[in-house]
Amino acid sequence: MTTDRGPDRTRRPGDPVRLRTPDQPTVLPDWMLDPPPPRRTLGVRIAEGVAALPGAGAVRRRWWAWQGRRRLRDRYPNTVKVIAMLVSFVVSLALVLFIYALYSQA
Repeated sequence: MTTDRGPDRTRRPGDPVRLRTPDQPTVLPDWMLDPPPPRRTLGVRIAEGVAALPGAGAVRRRWWAWQGRRRLRDRYPNTVKVIAMLVSFVVSLALVLFIYALYSQA
């Protein structure tokens, strides 16, 4: 298999990455071809400050582990559905009996 890319056309690590091939002319201005780096906003500065606090890395890893866990409703979906149906029946029955008790006294 042959390629058009010769040893002189390989990209070096220090070369900037461009979205066009160097042989094609462009009409775009330089600020569009090589935009300035994004500004550090207030939110980015606050996030960097919070990340620099001692123990923030451990808290972040624990948060990721907690977010990645499998919840009970994912492990046993049918059991959770049955239990939720029974609980909602008991709650609605309790509300009906409570309302009946209030109106029977009046």
